[in-house]
Amino acid sequence: MIKTYIRLELGSEGESPKQIIERMRKIGGVPVVGDFDFELTLGEDERLFDRLEEIHKALKGANVRYTITTLTDVEAKTAERGKPIIHYVDQKPIELKKALYKAKLERWKDMGLDVAELEMLLETDLDTFKVASKDFLRTRLDHMSIVKDRKSEDNVVDGQVLALLDESGITLADIISAIGFSEEQVTLSLGRLISSGSATRIQKGQIELYNLVPPPAPIVRKTIALVPAHDDSEAKKRILGSIEAEGSTVKDIIRTARLPREQVEEGLRKLEAAGKVRKIEKAKNELFIKT
Repeated sequence: MIKTYIRLELGSEGESPKQIIERMRKIGGVPVVGDFDFELTLGEDERLFDRLEEIHKALKGANVRYTITTLTDVEAKTAERGKPIIHYVDQKPIELKKALYKAKLERWKDMGLDVAELEMLLETDLDTFKVASKDFLRTRLDHMSIVKDRKSEDNVVDGQVLALLDESGITLADIISAIGFSEEQVTLSLGRLISSGSATRIQKGQIELYNLVPPPAPIVRKTIALVPAHDDSEAKKRILGSIEAEGSTVKDIIRTARLPREQVEEGLRKLEAAGKVRKIEKAKNELFIKT
């Protein structure tokens, strides 16, 4: 389904908002709240050009400026970084605020957060809800599992936030100031980075800092100290003692017997010829077992 969104710029010399709403309603325009002012659905048999012409005629003479954006219904759901489009139908300001807050709670619910307490506050005590919701995400960052369903725009935010973090720490306010994203976007990004182990949050007195978690140091394997056997007899004895019941690879034998590869390979050939070990193939690995 195709939807057309109109953003208006009213002036004091033009018609009143109420008159504009009446004009738009005549052509099926639905008032909305968010980044746009009106929404129209393009019918299956309608041409976009005809719809645009209809909008122009409806607003002609109203002395307003307008811009038009046409999106599919899927694109509309994530327009402008996922900001909600709330349909307005003669609602009072407090009802509009609640509608916007409900949309935000639905988004948090989709991320697996328990918002039942906030939903109750929204219906019973709006002022307390505002205070409680302000710190809701921040106080749950350490327990959020929101790495899933990451979109390309999330990757952009995460990359810029991560670039600002270091081991000395930075405040949320400084991050927002430096990159220009909204508080919610930055908070969600920090949640993703914390849950993925790339960042952590620490408290220094009254200040809350976000730190970079440095990547783990590469594993340094210690070199095995090899002890050559004095003769073939000692080498074969140590090789037989290092072979597991289910079989061992040449590398396993070298590591366990602590013999040089040349002595292990030579000893295995002699043991195999004497019928004391045999070679088998298991899960694409070459193993030696005792007979």
